Amino acid sequence: MEILFCIALPSELKIIKQEMKDLVLKWIKIDFLLTWVWVLNTSYAIKKYIDEKKKPDFIINIWVCGKKSDIYNDFFQVYRIKNLSHNKEVICPSYIDIFPLKSIGCSDKIITNWDELSEENFVDMESFWIDFICDKEKIPYVIIKKSFDFVSKDSKKVSIKDLENVLKWFDGEYVINKIKDFWEKNKKNTLLEEKILSLKEKFQLTFSETEFLKKYAHKKIAFQYDIMEVLTDLSFLEKKEVLKHIKE
Repeated sequence: MEILFCIALPSELKIIKQEMKDLVLKWIKIDFLLTWVWVLNTSYAIKKYIDEKKKPDFIINIWVCGKKSDIYNDFFQVYRIKNLSHNKEVICPSYIDIFPLKSIGCSDKIITNWDELSEENFVDMESFWIDFICDKEKIPYVIIKKSFDFVSKDSKKVSIKDLENVLKWFDGEYVINKIKDFWEKNKKNTLLEEKILSLKEKFQLTFSETEFLKKYAHKKIAFQYDIMEVLTDLSFLEKKEVLKHIKE
Protein backbone atom coordinates (compact mmCIF):
# COMPACT_ATOMS: atom_id res chain seq x y z
CA MET A 1 0.00 0.00 0.00
CA GLU A 2 1.22 3.49 -0.87
CA ILE A 3 0.20 6.57 1.11
CA LEU A 4 0.90 10.10 -0.10
CA PHE A 5 1.11 13.06 2.27
CA CYS A 6 0.16 16.28 0.47
CA ILE A 7 1.51 19.29 2.34
CA ALA A 8 1.57 22.95 1.34
CA LEU A 9 4.70 24.49 2.84
CA PRO A 10 8.28 23.29 3.52
CA SER A 11 7.98 24.16 7.22
CA GLU A 12 4.85 21.99 7.52
CA LEU A 13 6.49 19.19 5.53
CA LYS A 14 9.51 19.20 7.85
CA ILE A 15 7.36 18.74 10.96
CA ILE A 16 5.26 15.92 9.48
CA LYS A 17 8.37 14.08 8.28
CA GLN A 18 9.84 14.32 11.77
CA GLU A 19 6.65 12.88 13.26
CA MET A 20 6.67 9.97 10.79
CA LYS A 21 10.37 9.06 10.67
CA ASP A 22 10.41 6.84 13.77
CA LEU A 23 7.44 4.70 12.76
CA VAL A 24 8.15 1.12 11.69
CA LEU A 25 5.83 0.57 8.73
CA LYS A 26 6.63 -2.63 6.85
CA TRP A 27 3.29 -2.94 5.11
CA ILE A 28 3.22 0.48 3.43
CA LYS A 29 5.30 2.93 1.48
CA ILE A 30 4.97 6.60 2.43
CA ASP A 31 5.79 9.48 0.13
CA PHE A 32 5.57 13.25 0.64
CA LEU A 33 4.43 15.85 -1.88
CA LEU A 34 5.04 19.56 -1.45
CA THR A 35 2.16 21.30 -3.24
CA TRP A 36 2.72 24.91 -2.17
CA VAL A 37 -0.16 27.24 -1.40
CA TRP A 38 -2.98 28.22 -3.77
CA VAL A 39 -5.51 26.25 -5.77
CA LEU A 40 -3.64 25.92 -9.06
CA ASN A 41 -0.41 24.86 -7.35
CA THR A 42 -2.29 22.19 -5.41
CA SER A 43 -4.16 20.80 -8.42
CA TYR A 44 -1.12 20.82 -10.68
CA ALA A 45 1.23 19.26 -8.13
CA ILE A 46 -1.04 16.31 -7.32
CA LYS A 47 -2.01 15.60 -10.95
CA LYS A 48 1.65 15.80 -12.01
CA TYR A 49 2.60 13.33 -9.27
CA ILE A 50 -0.10 10.87 -10.35
CA ASP A 51 0.80 11.11 -14.04
CA GLU A 52 4.58 10.96 -13.65
CA LYS A 53 4.92 8.59 -10.70
CA LYS A 54 2.05 6.42 -9.56
CA LYS A 55 -1.48 6.81 -8.29
CA PRO A 56 -1.29 6.41 -4.50
CA ASP A 57 -3.66 4.12 -2.65
CA PHE A 58 -4.54 6.83 -0.13
CA ILE A 59 -3.91 10.57 0.18
CA ILE A 60 -3.47 12.42 3.48
CA ASN A 61 -3.82 16.16 3.08
CA ILE A 62 -2.64 17.97 6.21
CA TRP A 63 -1.81 21.61 6.92
CA VAL A 64 -3.00 24.63 8.86
CA CYS A 65 -6.02 26.81 8.21
CA GLY A 66 -7.38 30.21 9.20
CA LYS A 67 -10.08 30.56 11.84
CA LYS A 68 -12.81 33.04 12.68
CA SER A 69 -12.62 32.57 16.46
CA ASP A 70 -11.20 30.37 19.21
CA ILE A 71 -14.21 28.05 18.98
CA TYR A 72 -11.92 25.06 18.23
CA ASN A 73 -8.11 24.87 18.23
CA ASP A 74 -7.20 21.21 17.77
CA PHE A 75 -6.83 18.93 14.75
CA PHE A 76 -10.04 18.23 12.87
CA GLN A 77 -11.20 16.23 9.87
CA VAL A 78 -12.96 18.03 7.03
CA TYR A 79 -16.34 16.55 6.09
CA ARG A 80 -17.80 19.49 4.14
CA ILE A 81 -16.15 22.11 1.94
CA LYS A 82 -17.76 25.29 0.68
CA ASN A 83 -16.04 27.02 -2.22
CA LEU A 84 -16.31 30.69 -1.28
CA SER A 85 -15.83 31.81 -4.90
CA HIS A 86 -19.07 30.31 -6.24
CA ASN A 87 -20.76 28.85 -3.11
CA LYS A 88 -20.60 25.28 -4.39
CA GLU A 89 -20.25 22.75 -1.60
CA VAL A 90 -19.06 19.16 -1.45
CA ILE A 91 -19.44 16.48 1.22
CA CYS A 92 -16.23 14.53 1.73
CA PRO A 93 -16.50 10.72 1.94
CA SER A 94 -15.65 9.40 5.42
CA TYR A 95 -13.18 6.66 4.55
CA ILE A 96 -11.70 6.84 8.05
CA ASP A 97 -12.87 8.44 11.27
CA ILE A 98 -9.97 10.05 13.15
CA PHE A 99 -10.71 13.56 14.40
CA PRO A 100 -13.86 15.64 15.06
CA LEU A 101 -15.66 16.50 11.83
CA LYS A 102 -15.76 20.16 10.81
CA SER A 103 -16.85 22.20 7.81
CA ILE A 104 -14.42 24.57 6.08
CA GLY A 105 -14.53 27.35 3.53
CA CYS A 106 -12.09 27.23 0.61
CA SER A 107 -11.00 30.46 -1.04
CA ASP A 108 -9.04 31.35 -4.17
CA LYS A 109 -7.56 34.32 -2.32
CA ILE A 110 -6.32 35.10 1.18
CA ILE A 111 -9.30 36.02 3.37
CA THR A 112 -8.74 39.03 5.62
CA ASN A 113 -12.33 39.80 6.62
CA TRP A 114 -14.67 37.63 8.69
CA ASP A 115 -17.67 38.63 6.61
CA GLU A 116 -16.23 36.80 3.60
CA LEU A 117 -16.45 33.48 5.46
CA SER A 118 -20.23 33.53 5.58
CA GLU A 119 -21.25 30.87 8.14
CA GLU A 120 -17.88 29.06 8.06
CA ASN A 121 -15.53 29.13 11.06
CA PHE A 122 -12.43 27.90 9.19
CA VAL A 123 -10.85 28.68 5.82
CA ASP A 124 -8.04 27.45 3.60
CA MET A 125 -7.07 27.74 -0.07
CA GLU A 126 -6.70 24.10 -1.14
CA SER A 127 -9.22 21.63 0.32
CA PHE A 128 -11.86 21.97 -2.43
CA TRP A 129 -9.26 21.03 -5.02
CA ILE A 130 -7.90 18.12 -3.01
CA ASP A 131 -11.42 16.70 -3.06
CA PHE A 132 -11.77 17.51 -6.78
CA ILE A 133 -8.60 15.69 -7.83
CA CYS A 134 -9.18 12.69 -5.55
CA ASP A 135 -12.77 12.36 -6.76
CA LYS A 136 -11.75 12.45 -10.44
CA GLU A 137 -8.86 10.02 -9.90
CA LYS A 138 -10.88 7.72 -7.59
CA ILE A 139 -8.40 7.94 -4.72
CA PRO A 140 -9.59 7.65 -1.08
CA TYR A 141 -8.36 10.54 1.03
CA VAL A 142 -8.65 12.45 4.28
CA ILE A 143 -8.24 16.20 4.81
CA ILE A 144 -6.81 17.07 8.24
CA LYS A 145 -6.61 20.67 9.43
CA LYS A 146 -5.27 22.50 12.46
CA SER A 147 -6.52 26.03 13.03
CA PHE A 148 -3.65 28.51 13.11
CA ASP A 149 -4.17 32.23 12.62
CA PHE A 150 -7.22 34.45 13.02
CA VAL A 151 -8.78 35.82 9.84
CA SER A 152 -7.69 39.47 9.82
CA LYS A 153 -5.57 42.00 7.97
CA ASP A 154 -2.54 40.16 9.35
CA SER A 155 -3.52 36.89 7.62
CA LYS A 156 -0.91 37.57 4.94
CA LYS A 157 1.83 37.62 7.59
CA VAL A 158 2.71 34.13 8.76
CA SER A 159 5.28 33.25 11.42
CA ILE A 160 7.15 30.16 10.21
CA LYS A 161 8.21 29.30 13.75
CA ASP A 162 4.62 29.45 15.01
CA LEU A 163 3.51 27.43 12.01
CA GLU A 164 5.92 24.62 12.86
CA ASN A 165 4.78 24.54 16.49
CA VAL A 166 1.14 24.14 15.48
CA LEU A 167 1.70 20.79 13.75
CA LYS A 168 4.12 19.27 16.27
CA TRP A 169 1.49 17.18 18.05
CA PHE A 170 0.20 15.36 14.99
CA ASP A 171 -0.24 11.65 15.85
CA GLY A 172 0.89 10.04 12.60
CA GLU A 173 0.84 6.49 13.94
CA TYR A 174 -2.82 6.81 14.95
CA VAL A 175 -3.81 8.05 11.50
CA ILE A 176 -1.77 5.40 9.67
CA ASN A 177 -3.34 2.60 11.72
CA LYS A 178 -6.81 3.92 10.87
CA ILE A 179 -5.91 3.81 7.19
CA LYS A 180 -4.56 0.28 7.62
CA ASP A 181 -7.90 -0.84 9.09
CA PHE A 182 -9.77 0.79 6.20
CA TRP A 183 -7.46 -0.79 3.63
CA GLU A 184 -7.73 -4.30 5.04
CA LYS A 185 -11.52 -4.09 5.27
CA ASN A 186 -11.75 -2.71 1.73
CA LYS A 187 -9.43 -5.43 0.44
CA LYS A 188 -11.60 -8.14 2.01
CA ASN A 189 -14.71 -6.62 0.45
CA THR A 190 -13.03 -6.55 -2.97
CA LEU A 191 -12.00 -10.20 -2.71
CA LEU A 192 -15.54 -11.14 -1.66
CA GLU A 193 -17.04 -9.28 -4.64
CA GLU A 194 -14.60 -11.00 -7.00
CA LYS A 195 -15.44 -14.43 -5.58
CA ILE A 196 -19.19 -13.84 -5.88
CA LEU A 197 -18.74 -12.65 -9.48
CA SER A 198 -16.69 -15.77 -10.23
CA LEU A 199 -19.48 -18.02 -8.91
CA LYS A 200 -22.11 -16.04 -10.80
CA GLU A 201 -20.24 -16.59 -14.06
CA LYS A 202 -19.43 -20.25 -13.38
CA PHE A 203 -23.02 -21.23 -12.59
CA GLN A 204 -24.64 -18.61 -14.86
CA LEU A 205 -26.71 -17.28 -11.99
CA THR A 206 -29.61 -14.93 -12.65
CA PHE A 207 -29.86 -11.55 -10.93
CA SER A 208 -32.16 -12.91 -8.19
CA GLU A 209 -29.98 -15.99 -7.68
CA THR A 210 -26.92 -13.74 -7.32
CA GLU A 211 -28.75 -11.70 -4.69
CA PHE A 212 -29.49 -14.91 -2.79
CA LEU A 213 -25.78 -15.72 -2.97
CA LYS A 214 -24.85 -12.29 -1.56
CA LYS A 215 -27.30 -12.67 1.34
CA TYR A 216 -25.97 -16.16 1.99
CA ALA A 217 -22.40 -14.83 2.08
CA HIS A 218 -23.22 -12.01 4.51
CA LYS A 219 -25.14 -14.42 6.74
CA LYS A 220 -22.07 -16.66 6.97
CA ILE A 221 -19.90 -13.62 7.73
CA ALA A 222 -22.28 -12.64 10.54
CA PHE A 223 -21.81 -16.07 12.09
CA GLN A 224 -18.02 -15.70 11.77
CA TYR A 225 -17.45 -18.32 9.10
CA ASP A 226 -14.37 -18.11 6.87
CA ILE A 227 -16.36 -16.77 3.93
CA MET A 228 -13.70 -17.40 1.29
CA GLU A 229 -13.52 -21.03 2.36
CA VAL A 230 -17.33 -21.32 2.32
CA LEU A 231 -17.59 -19.88 -1.19
CA THR A 232 -14.73 -22.05 -2.44
CA ASP A 233 -16.58 -25.14 -1.18
CA LEU A 234 -19.65 -24.02 -3.15
CA SER A 235 -17.61 -23.89 -6.34
CA PHE A 236 -17.14 -27.70 -6.23
CA LEU A 237 -20.89 -28.39 -6.15
CA GLU A 238 -23.43 -28.73 -8.91
CA LYS A 239 -25.58 -25.67 -9.61
CA LYS A 240 -28.75 -27.19 -8.12
CA GLU A 241 -26.85 -27.96 -4.91
CA VAL A 242 -25.51 -24.40 -4.79
CA LEU A 243 -29.02 -22.99 -5.17
CA LYS A 244 -30.28 -25.28 -2.41
CA HIS A 245 -27.58 -24.03 -0.03
CA ILE A 246 -27.99 -20.32 -0.67
CA LYS A 247 -31.80 -20.44 -0.45
CA GLU A 248 -31.88 -22.25 2.90
